[in-house]
Amino acid sequence: MTKTDKRRLKTRDKIETAMVTLCQSKVNFATVTAPKIAAAAGISRQTFYRYYLIPKQVITNLIDRHLNEFLKTFRLQNLTARKMVLQLMTIWRDRTTVLELVEWSDSRYEFIRALAQFNQQIATQNQVNLINEQTVCNVYAAATYMLLRDYVLKNRWTQEQATDLLLHLTNNMDQIF
Repeated sequence: MTKTDKRRLKTRDKIETAMVTLCQSKVNFATVTAPKIAAAAGISRQTFYRYYLIPKQVITNLIDRHLNEFLKTFRLQNLTARKMVLQLMTIWRDRTTVLELVEWSDSRYEFIRALAQFNQQIATQNQVNLINEQTVCNVYAAATYMLLRDYVLKNRWTQEQATDLLLHLTNNMDQIF
């Protein structure tokens, strides 16, 4: 990793940390601006704009990065619907902050869109051809998000209960497995 790469990662981390701080401080997301994030991150406004166009993009990039990391992990194993859901529950339980940012910024649609693409990649990985691929993946993504939100942020169920419920509601995700 070059010095420039390390500097870019450090700046990205400062911006993400500033977003978490603003979220945890209960700042209304509608009032969050690039200058406000930059000030909280200890960087210039211009530096923020080199990385992101708008504040919400910080969160959508976080979502995409996490889902891409998960997909790499899932590719390394013989994946079943139960294994995938259990891993998602575990992974997101360890990343509560990202889900808090999604809720705070009202980025549910972006999360569901990214999760639907993730589902499409899982279906492709499993060599499943769907008649209504987009619809199936969107429905699974929306159900998964709502369940993750209630499981991770509201602690409504145990991991096993949340997994069983999601698999029941989605018919064991039989359309992508």
